[in-house]
Amino acid sequence: MLKKLFLGAAISWTFIVLVMCLAPLDGAPKIRIDNFDKYVHATFHFVFTTLWFLYFRLEFKESAISKALTSAFLFSVSTGIAIEFMQKYFTENRAADPLDVVANMFGATIAIAFCCYLGSLKIIKNCLK
Repeated sequence: MLKKLFLGAAISWTFIVLVMCLAPLDGAPKIRIDNFDKYVHATFHFVFTTLWFLYFRLEFKESAISKALTSAFLFSVSTGIAIEFMQKYFTENRAADPLDVVANMFGATIAIAFCCYLGSLKIIKNCLK
């Protein structure tokens, strides 16, 4: 049951990230914070990586936790790169930015550290068995 919940949350978040990164920004409010979009990318991929880790941890069962961590990280980074290519080649008013990929990787890396911390907590260990 928990595995299905995490899978549903991870797929839903993936869809939200895709829509938010590929939708036109016409009419969106302008936020006057330097590099605000980088914070958004890092946050998107922090949540993305964490949700996919929780699902992969249950999917891989007794496998080493490193497999779930690696899978979540690589899936997050590859999805972020794919989105940048889609922005460049399939949208008219969005542009690819290599620094967005760096922000995505930063968010994914922080998520991995967070997931390692979560994995060290006994209550989480018991839930993810």
